[in-house]
Amino acid sequence: MKVIIGFVLLAGVFGRQESCPENEHFESCGTDCPITCENHSNPPEVCNNMCVAKCFCDDGYVRREEDGKCVRPLDCPNRDNHQCSENEHYDRCGTDCPVTCENFFERPEECNKMCVAKCFCDEDYVRRRDGKCVRPIDCFNWGNPERNCVDHPDTGLCRALFYKFYYDEETRSCHEFVYGGCGGNGNKFHSEKECLEHCRGELPAEEVNCIADADAGPCRAFMRRYFFNQSEGVCKKFYYGGCQGNTNNFETMAECRNACGGNHNLIHFAPYVQLLIISMREIH
Repeated sequence: MKVIIGFVLLAGVFGRQESCPENEHFESCGTDCPITCENHSNPPEVCNNMCVAKCFCDDGYVRREEDGKCVRPLDCPNRDNHQCSENEHYDRCGTDCPVTCENFFERPEECNKMCVAKCFCDEDYVRRRDGKCVRPIDCFNWGNPERNCVDHPDTGLCRALFYKFYYDEETRSCHEFVYGGCGGNGNKFHSEKECLEHCRGELPAEEVNCIADADAGPCRAFMRRYFFNQSEGVCKKFYYGGCQGNTNNFETMAECRNACGGNHNLIHFAPYVQLLIISMREIH
């Protein structure tokens, strides 16, 4: 019985050997990291993959990837004339773990994959999602996405900490979320007011507080805003951190004056006179 099995195995091996194309031979346990046109100038010294049973190129021949044939190295394509896009160059044995916009902040220290022959980004450039090689500063400058009220909240690819608002179609309300500072989508608003105005055409139910002091909030952004200074009866500038705070917070001087009645001419009156004038305005 063992003799029969051995004969069958040998017959299978020799049968497969005879079926190999020109300039090839069959090996029952050959390397899975063969020499090709792309790597023959710098062949892999070590191959961690298991051996494989298949046809291999004869000595003095290498595998040409375009048609799979075994050819002399002189018959390999001239890669020096390979056409690469802007800010790219061709490398016969480049890393298969290139730096991209996505991994720029955590670049791969080691790459266990074999080198590959293809176009790579030039020095100081990285690959962006759209396939272009750009400088890191341009990774996420795709233009501002069009405002919408249907996308799910998207933190984006950066790691800053900005508090923004998105519109939830199911609850028909705006909710706060953390935005990383770049990328993301168009369902992203600076404030609940802006979110509701854009998506529902109305203001939030929370009333404006014209008596509270200016509150920058705990975040560290640097946004120019305006608040109503009760003691002076005027709207004044302050810098908002980007989250929390209170509703005595307006994006423009005009918005502040319309909401709280501030007028720079009141600065010459005593505080109690200013409040009296403001109250009279509200009555009329």
